[in-house]
Amino acid sequence: MRRYSFHLTRSPDPTTAQPARLSKPRSSEVCGQCHSVQAFYDRQGEQRANSEGLPYRPGDELLKTRLVVQPSRNLDSPTMRATLAIDPHLIGDSFWSDGMVRVTGREYNGLIESPCFKRATEDERTLSCSSCHSMHKAASDPRSLEKWADDQLTFGMDGNNACLQCHAPLRANLVAHTKHSAASEGSSCYNCHMPYTTYGLLKTIRSHQISNPSVAESLQTGRPNACNLCHVNRTLEWTSEWLQTWYGTPKPTLTQDELSIAASLLWLLRGDAGQRAIVAQTMGWRPAQEASGAGWIAPHLAQLLKDPYAAVRFIAYRSMRTLPGLSMFAYDFLASPAQRRESAQKALEVWRLARSPADQRNDGQLLFDPDGTVKMDVVTRLVRERNDRPVHLRE
Repeated sequence: MRRYSFHLTRSPDPTTAQPARLSKPRSSEVCGQCHSVQAFYDRQGEQRANSEGLPYRPGDELLKTRLVVQPSRNLDSPTMRATLAIDPHLIGDSFWSDGMVRVTGREYNGLIESPCFKRATEDERTLSCSSCHSMHKAASDPRSLEKWADDQLTFGMDGNNACLQCHAPLRANLVAHTKHSAASEGSSCYNCHMPYTTYGLLKTIRSHQISNPSVAESLQTGRPNACNLCHVNRTLEWTSEWLQTWYGTPKPTLTQDELSIAASLLWLLRGDAGQRAIVAQTMGWRPAQEASGAGWIAPHLAQLLKDPYAAVRFIAYRSMRTLPGLSMFAYDFLASPAQRRESAQKALEVWRLARSPADQRNDGQLLFDPDGTVKMDVVTRLVRERNDRPVHLRE
C-alpha cells in the first residue's frame, strides 16, 4: 500500500537511493563501489564481506567501508601498507607510474583525480558519472538499444557537448582553444583530454582522468600523449614544439631517438606490452590514419604479429586489417612462433604489392630508407631495447 501510494502520487520513496536524487559525489560513489581499485580497511572487513556481503549501500559514503586506492594520496596509509604487503604488484598492475589508472572497469579512480571533479563545487558544474552516462535508455533517445548500450552514454554526450555543458564559454571560441579546425578530430575535447590510454578487453578505452597532453608525462610514465596518439607519424620533438608554441608548455630534454623517430614507433618497438597494445590499437583508429596516413603502417604492425603477448598480436592483426590492401589478410595470433614469423613476412609482401606510389616513403622518422625500404637496422636495435618486463594489467 505504501509503495502504491508513492506510485499514484508520483512521490519519491525516501528509503530508496535513486542516484539522480543523491549529491554528485554520493551518486558517483554508487558507480565507484565496483568501478574502482579499492581495498578493505582490514582483513576482518574483507572476511565479513565474503561471508555476509558488502556492507556498502547506495547513498552511503563509500570511504566508510573501504579505501579507494589513490597512489598520489594514500599509498602510505595503514590500509595500503597492509594491502601491498600481501599484494605488492597491485599499484604497478593497475596504474601508470604517476598514479593515473591504466585498466578498464576502474573509471572512478580517474574521475576523482580529474580537475573537473576536484575543483568544482556541489552544483550543476560538478563532474559525476551521470554527467555523461545513463543507466537506462531514455524514452526520448532516438538511438537503438544496441547503440545506446555501447558505453551507455546519455544522448548527445558522445561529442563536445559532454564538456561544453560546463565549459560553455569555449563553445563560441573552440578553435582558438584547440588550434584545429572546428570539424576536425583535433577539436574533439575527448581526443585531447581523454585519450585512449586505458587497456582492457583486448582494446583501449578513453582515460577517465581528464588531463592535458604532456610530453614530459610521456617521458616520465611511458604513457602515450594525446597528440602522438593521433599524429602517429610525428616525433615527441614535434609535439613539444607545438605545445610550447600554442600553450607555452616548457619543452623537456629529449634523446636523439626522441628527436628523430616517431613517438608511436618508439612505444611500439621498445615499449612494454601495455604501450605496444595501445599503439597497435591507435594505428587502426580512423582519425589517426587520416591525420598521419595509413600506407606506411603495415611493416611496423607486422613486427607485433611476432610479439610475445597474444593480446598484442591480436590487436595488431585487427588494426592491420584496416590498412590498404590488407583487409583480407589471414593470420592466427595463437599459431606457433615459426608460423607467426612466416605470417609477418607475408604481411610485408602483401604490403609491398598493395602500396601506391604515394606510400613509397622516404621518411627517416618513420624508419624508411631513401629507397622506401624499412630501416631494419634501426628497427632491430629498438626491438632489442624492448621492455620485456612481465605486464599484468588487471582489467
